Amino acid sequence: MKPQRIGCGASAIAALFGLIGGFACWALLDSAQQKASSVSVEGQRENHVKPVLIAARTATVTSTLTMDGRVVKNSGRYLVRATVAPAHLYRFIDSPRTAQVKIVDGPEPFTCADVTIGTDPADPSGDVYVSCTVPASVKVFAGLPVKVAVRTGHAENAVVVPISALSGTAGSAHVTVVDGDGRRTQREVVVGVVNGVLAQVTHGLKAGEKVQDPVADAFRGGDLKEIG
Repeated sequence: MKPQRIGCGASAIAALFGLIGGFACWALLDSAQQKASSVSVEGQRENHVKPVLIAARTATVTSTLTMDGRVVKNSGRYLVRATVAPAHLYRFIDSPRTAQVKIVDGPEPFTCADVTIGTDPADPSGDVYVSCTVPASVKVFAGLPVKVAVRTGHAENAVVVPISALSGTAGSAHVTVVDGDGRRTQREVVVGVVNGVLAQVTHGLKAGEKVQDPVADAFRGGDLKEIG
């Protein structure tokens, strides 16, 4: 059997180089895509991160805490009871007098009076509860799941900053104050009402003073620009 000769005409050579060229283009394209995908994430963030120099201002701030609870029956009357997570106890700047209650998959929300906060002597866990009396006009059953909302703090004309500018959100905390010359100073402050976005500073900071937001600053490498 005679070996067959493989043609090396112009068309075969073109096909061969076309194949090689295709692999080369694929390799270059893949390399370019990898390079594009690895473009500095910091550079991408740079275009979306907000400025980080914030001026303390005055505002009204209100804190509301929503908890899961249940309807219980005690001494012939119905109560709403919800467990307070230990960390949330810091948020009770004020003692709420009423609560807004919504029965899950039930009737319209209602106002629950005679709010008390404390432990149940019969509960060995030592959990802290928010309890209130269900109005006689509201039809409920023991065991019904509810959502309970109470106002834990309210302050008008309060000096406030974003919570991200604080080292803590209860009691004492620190902020980085930036003066007109750009000098930064760590300062201890006292935190009051916190609503999840803003925090009241009751001591240690005046309206108009500028503080640094360290969360945004971590992406910008310390480049300060003032929010208008």
